[in-house]
Amino acid sequence: MVIVMVVDAWDQPFNGTVVSSRRFAEAMVAMGITVRVLALEGQAHPVAGVELYEFPKLSIPGVNRVMETMRVQLAKPERLRIRDALQGASLLHVQFPLFLGGMAITEARRMQLPVVASFHVQAENILRNLKLPTPVLSTGVYALMRHFIFRHADVVLAPSAFARTLVRDAGIDGRVEVLSNGVPADQLAAFQERQELPEQVSVLCVGRHAPEKRYDLIIKALASVTDKHRFTVTFAGMGPARGALEKLSARLGVAASFVSPSDEELKALYARADLFLHAGESELEGMSVMQAMAAGVPVIVSDSQASAAGELTAIAESRFSFPDAGALARRIDELTQNPDLVNRISRENHEAMRRLDHRQSVNALLDVYAGLHAGIVLPDGLNEAA
Repeated sequence: MVIVMVVDAWDQPFNGTVVSSRRFAEAMVAMGITVRVLALEGQAHPVAGVELYEFPKLSIPGVNRVMETMRVQLAKPERLRIRDALQGASLLHVQFPLFLGGMAITEARRMQLPVVASFHVQAENILRNLKLPTPVLSTGVYALMRHFIFRHADVVLAPSAFARTLVRDAGIDGRVEVLSNGVPADQLAAFQERQELPEQVSVLCVGRHAPEKRYDLIIKALASVTDKHRFTVTFAGMGPARGALEKLSARLGVAASFVSPSDEELKALYARADLFLHAGESELEGMSVMQAMAAGVPVIVSDSQASAAGELTAIAESRFSFPDAGALARRIDELTQNPDLVNRISRENHEAMRRLDHRQSVNALLDVYAGLHAGIVLPDGLNEAA
């Protein structure tokens, strides 16, 4: 089996699409599957066994500003290089629905290869970063994605039921499957049961420093809790909003640090965290929340109607009414006063994540692949090896 993936920003940290794609690629390579990745040139963190086909950076006035704001760079499509990558392939899997993905789909169709496309890009996130009116323009962005990418796919993969609804609302009426990004075994093994919030509470937030993450709500909430001096917060990530968030933290007297950790450093941050906060306005699944829940860190997450993250937990006290910073502060105060609730959230949310084991997601993805290509033979002992 030879799988070709399109992941322009293969090296970009704190990008859920990239993290998910690399995990699936690593799992498939470990099973003896050949994985080729079409990506930007100059990759600093290759995945062992993955065959990289590198492309130069695309430069288009207007689009450049969008991608710089989003901290995502685009690859310049080169038709002959794409054809070379597709030679002998079983199918094409487009993870980034952008220019490289569009040309790759055109070439795959000419070669009569099946096409899978993942729905990882939420139009609202692009528009909020550009400070453009989301209700007015999001329909147009989704229409472009549908026209150039998703209508040409044999299967569209959505990471959550919420994301599948967005796909349908965008007018994509072909085959759509829900396939969670999953929780890797090492994250589940990192579980530490929390008993109560300590006297000094270490709060963790993970993700791009961008408007849709609504870190401003977290800073305002921590400034208004009953005893804000008990709390320090670490914002792990990078992005265009960092400067404004640093100023807001200083003005409100919130002890905050902003870091861009390595993978190993990020694991250590989860291990040390006493509380994980996620106030995102729009989220297709919520991988950072999933990792916190897997590790047993008590979480409080936004119930925004534009986000799937609130659906990850069944515990009402683990969600707050978006976008009310006061409601988030009250949830935090509840946890400081109720050790039993802290322990319940830690245990029950971890159990919920065990049902999203990444091995199951790998199996489901390979089942999708096999259903599209008669020549695909799944590895022996699939369930054990994934």
